[in-house]
Amino acid sequence: MQLEKRRQFIINFLYFAIILGIVILLARYALGVLMPFLIALIIAFLLKPAVAYLNTKVKLPRGVAGIVLVVVFYALLGLLFTVLGVQLFSAAKSFFLTLPSLYTNSIVPWLHKAFDSLQEFVGHLDPDATAAYNVIAEKVTKSVGDAVVTVSKSVVEWVTSSTLKAPKLLLNLLIMVISTIFLTVDFPKIQAFVMRQLTPRWRSLLHNARVQLGRTIWSYVRSYAMILVITFTEIFIGLSIIGIDNAAGIAIAIAIFDILPVVGSGLVLLPWTIYTLISGNLAAGIGLGVLYVVVIVVRQIMEPKIVGDRVGLHPIVTLLSMVLGSYLFGGIGLLGLPITIALIHALNKEGAIHLYKMSDDEPNTEADEYEATPPDQQAPEPAPAKESAAKDKPRTKKTKK
Repeated sequence: MQLEKRRQFIINFLYFAIILGIVILLARYALGVLMPFLIALIIAFLLKPAVAYLNTKVKLPRGVAGIVLVVVFYALLGLLFTVLGVQLFSAAKSFFLTLPSLYTNSIVPWLHKAFDSLQEFVGHLDPDATAAYNVIAEKVTKSVGDAVVTVSKSVVEWVTSSTLKAPKLLLNLLIMVISTIFLTVDFPKIQAFVMRQLTPRWRSLLHNARVQLGRTIWSYVRSYAMILVITFTEIFIGLSIIGIDNAAGIAIAIAIFDILPVVGSGLVLLPWTIYTLISGNLAAGIGLGVLYVVVIVVRQIMEPKIVGDRVGLHPIVTLLSMVLGSYLFGGIGLLGLPITIALIHALNKEGAIHLYKMSDDEPNTEADEYEATPPDQQAPEPAPAKESAAKDKPRTKKTKK
């Protein structure tokens, strides 16, 4: 019996390991090719209620309603990304154009002043170490200069590579738009065709998965909206205390950056802190550094808790899935793996699948604890009440004739 259980465990383990390996390989290598179609499918699914409303209430043909909604959706999305891209490009351009002058006029004098102070301090401690200290200072200054040059070259190379990738990006965007139009217009037909190929059990599972996925995504949207509000509040308060002008607008921009996968608030706060310290404004630089640490710490603490509570996962499971997802799949996995695990947990909780036992399925351990208690320590059972024979046999009264 034990050998059969072990054999069954090994077979199940290998079965799930093979499935997991196939999923990881597809996600790592095929996801890039299939990404335009997956995004188109998601957008078509999101636009499905609006298309149905225009078709039934406004009496627009489904094809016309689908094309209009897709065009409007991508136009608004393109406008948003264009505005953000122009702002980011102008900010990055001004920063990197002023980087050489910043290095010459601010960084180098600040380094010389700091090294002179350290040299004077070291000279009081050990006069013989002054020569060696001068060599170290020159090497540090040269290293900082080489780092500035390396950063400039890296930015130029990144811009060049992005420019070369622009035709491929435009082609993928065109494929995504066309796929979205086809999927939006013929979504009921495609859905009916897919359902006809499935057994009733898989139809029910797919329906439950769709319902639970919608609930899970909505829970994630509410969770990250709450995180966005909290991040904006703490950044706005911090910038107001430091005395930064337009604290509300800057706080909104940094909070949006902080909510994006991989990017984070450090893309803005960390360079800003370094620049402020080098410029000589120590109070503002220290304040920005403290604000950056507070934002990072609060985000790492509250994100697993808020997201886990909303989607029904333990915070440690949410945090572990975010770390594994970002390690295996990058920025997509940072949100994709927690959503997948939350969906599996919801399906298992509803009884659509049975991967692990829930709390309601666990056996009652009180009887086991009672049986494990020694007989002399167990509470005596109450003695059964004695039933009279009179209750078993009804009394009959003899009557004289």
